Amino acid sequence: MIRVGRARPTAVVVKSAAAVAALALTVYLVWGLRSLIVPASVGGLLAYICRPLVARLERWRIPRALAVTLLLLIFALVVLVGLNSIRAIVPNEMAVLELRVRALYALHHRYQAVMELDPSWTRGNRLYRLTHRDLDPLVDRVSELLALTPEERAQLVESDQSSSHPASIGSWRLFEYERANARALEIRAGRAARAGSAARSSAAPPGGPATTSPERTTTSAPDTVASTWVIAPLIFLFLLADTGTIKRGLLRAVPNRLFEPALAVLADVDEALGNYVRGMFLECCSLGVTVIVFIAIVGVPLRWAIVIGIFTGASNTVPYMGFAAALLSGLAYALLAENVHPLLPFVTVDTFVVWVVVAVAFAELIKNVVYEPIVLGGAVKLHPIVVALGVVSGAILFGPAGMLLAIPTITVARVLAASSARHLTAYGVI
Repeated sequence: MIRVGRARPTAVVVKSAAAVAALALTVYLVWGLRSLIVPASVGGLLAYICRPLVARLERWRIPRALAVTLLLLIFALVVLVGLNSIRAIVPNEMAVLELRVRALYALHHRYQAVMELDPSWTRGNRLYRLTHRDLDPLVDRVSELLALTPEERAQLVESDQSSSHPASIGSWRLFEYERANARALEIRAGRAARAGSAARSSAAPPGGPATTSPERTTTSAPDTVASTWVIAPLIFLFLLADTGTIKRGLLRAVPNRLFEPALAVLADVDEALGNYVRGMFLECCSLGVTVIVFIAIVGVPLRWAIVIGIFTGASNTVPYMGFAAALLSGLAYALLAENVHPLLPFVTVDTFVVWVVVAVAFAELIKNVVYEPIVLGGAVKLHPIVVALGVVSGAILFGPAGMLLAIPTITVARVLAASSARHLTAYGVI
């Protein structure tokens, strides 16, 4: 009896130390391997989404291995088609320079029109007098980022001169934009110098060397991204091909008296996570399609509408990011658009920006009123403050991966705590 009395505190201490060491090791590994969180999570979430499809194919007497292989091939095909579509619309180096010229001209033109600025950029309307101390430095900073360096300007001129096609109206207009940009930058730099702020030049020679450093840092980025994303299809295959081995392995570590409660808790967590993932996937797809339809109606070309819709749907996996992505990308196109061909007769070039904002806001309203209650349902019952704090905390700790996984993690933790308390009480453990 004395030995038992002495052994029990020792066993408790040993088990507690082992638990603390295991927890510390887990935290260390998660932090050290945080670059794998997003690829592994994507593979796991896709597996959750596809589990009902695999079960349906098995009911059609298709072997599980063949069903998983077919789904993997379908996903690979979708990814290849998506990459080819993105590659087709990604601008080359000259197109990027032209886009910067047009964006800078649109920025100055819209800003001058809204603020009713005079040619010297010093006097404007009441809105300008109230906000110019905050907005002028922001406009100057964006102008510095968009302005062409002398080398880039020479490269643009050389490209136009070496082109085999004769100069078109578009190229003449582009160079008119560039001359207008140079004049506006010179005026704004002189105004800033007279006001006592640091003068900013349109040539921005200090920016030349700064553009070389990102190139050195991004040369190895594709290799790193490719090596980390290899884990996504592996996780997808392993989870879909699993027939309960993982769950049985987890349950073997559970004492016999806790076996049934642990089994019930795992079932609750599995159901909650699966409902959330599949509901979120359907909501993102629905929101993306809605944005595509609405902004195409107001005049955004279908090609760009599809790109904005896909970007919106992918961003919607993070709370509050879908609306921001649709609004920013829609406004970016609306501010740069020169010719608009809307399906609605009352949409004009002058009101195009307003109608893009209306279309995006209406799509967000439909998501909040229809898609979330019907598609996502009660999979996530979290207070908005909890959602906001979870997203911000995840971003601080793990960056984009934390933002993506904050809500699923909170959902699993909530279901795990509630289900454990309920089942342990029901089975008389506590």
